[in-house]
Amino acid sequence: MSNTPTRATIYEDSGVTCMARILGDDATAITQSVTSAITVAVFKNTSTSATYTASLTVADVVFNSYQTDARWSKDATGYNFRYAVIASVFDDGDATFRIEFKFTPTSGSQYFVIYEINTVEVLTS
Repeated sequence: MSNTPTRATIYEDSGVTCMARILGDDATAITQSVTSAITVAVFKNTSTSATYTASLTVADVVFNSYQTDARWSKDATGYNFRYAVIASVFDDGDATFRIEFKFTPTSGSQYFVIYEINTVEVLTS
């Protein structure tokens, strides 16, 4: 896993779908059976207080085989994690939002997948 957050820019009041190909400690793709829990927390600008948190249902966001639908354009291999963060989370333009997904495996240490989202102000929102 990379220690650099994935970065993107969206318009304020827009949702974002976070997708990733996640490998476990043994360098194989994670699956539902090796993932005990996943939480998400979103932080705005430099605040250390989350503006949005949720406990995710593993079966809804982790796939046991790689997905290669039209949402994934990075490569032909695909992704095994997907979560859509609702638009109301990104309620401010010209801000930076940090999305932190905390994965707890059934064995081993927890790990994080992090996204940084910059928002562009929309004058008509």
